[in-house]
Amino acid sequence: MNPRGGIARKVAQLLCCALGLAGGAAVAAVTGAQPDLRSTAQAAVPTREAVPVSVLGRPDMATPPEAPPVMRIEVSRTDPFGARFRDGMVVGGGTRHRLLLFTFDDGPDRHNTLRLLDYLDEAGVRAVFFLTASQMLGANPRERWHQRIAKEIVRRGHLVGSHTLDHVQLPVLTDVEVRHQLRGAEEIFEQVLGARPWLLRPPGGSRSPRVDGIIAARGYTTLLWNVGTGDFQVRTPEEVLETWKRVLERREADYGERGGIVLLHDTHEWSVEAFPRMIQEIRDRNCRLLEENEELYDIVDDPSLFFAPRGDAEPTALAPLAEPDPSVLAERQAGLRERTAMRCRRLAAN
Repeated sequence: MNPRGGIARKVAQLLCCALGLAGGAAVAAVTGAQPDLRSTAQAAVPTREAVPVSVLGRPDMATPPEAPPVMRIEVSRTDPFGARFRDGMVVGGGTRHRLLLFTFDDGPDRHNTLRLLDYLDEAGVRAVFFLTASQMLGANPRERWHQRIAKEIVRRGHLVGSHTLDHVQLPVLTDVEVRHQLRGAEEIFEQVLGARPWLLRPPGGSRSPRVDGIIAARGYTTLLWNVGTGDFQVRTPEEVLETWKRVLERREADYGERGGIVLLHDTHEWSVEAFPRMIQEIRDRNCRLLEENEELYDIVDDPSLFFAPRGDAEPTALAPLAEPDPSVLAERQAGLRERTAMRCRRLAAN
């Protein structure tokens, strides 16, 4: 492997932000102290800029086809690298049910990720972290922090996926360079965490048939999103929350999608602070939906619901809208309704 040097890497990352759809990671000097992974990390505001783009999700993607026979929701925390999701169709994230999967891009980040992990634990939520591998490359204090944080993500039961080596737009690269971004990231994952990932999110969601073919040849499943939050365009958690709410409403009104895959970036302080607000919004909505005898919002732990094997399909083929097994959905909703009723009664009593 021949990873790019520090200066070249930063230039590539800034180019990606100018061209693409996702904000990037903060860069800051750190002391030689090792992080205490048992407590929350101190927050700091990231410095990378990003250009305004659409937050409605699924870049370069047409509306996916109807769902095939139903799929069951499978939750597993014994496979943090997503080997069971290898060789899948491109996942857009749409579903007509109020099912949500939270994903976080661009980390690990020494300022924010540990605090986010605490928030996820408090909410009982498992997420997918798409890590930029070059953040974990090297032996300086900052990179050692990131290596330890990546291990902590896995230890706490979350999935990890590749966000490539250097967070560059893949379609602007040659075939050799694209393979370097994939294989270079795999080598770092193996060195730091012990195995390569099988889920991949191309930076900015930027794709092409050529790039899709190279990604598929490595066995990856590309996992995109359908619910953006605009968190790289704003600077407060309240703005992230309001954008997320508007996008949820637009996805339902325009596409009939009442849930899906949520995109956030744990490199932004305001995104991390928005997460508990989003959880509270979900719980408040569920109290109202329960009274109206409507389907409740349900947070899923991994992409099982959205995954579809590629089989003989082309590498560019899109997974259908996610449709869980009705019996599984009914069972999850029954348990969720019981817990929601108890919580809402306590709130009303207070």
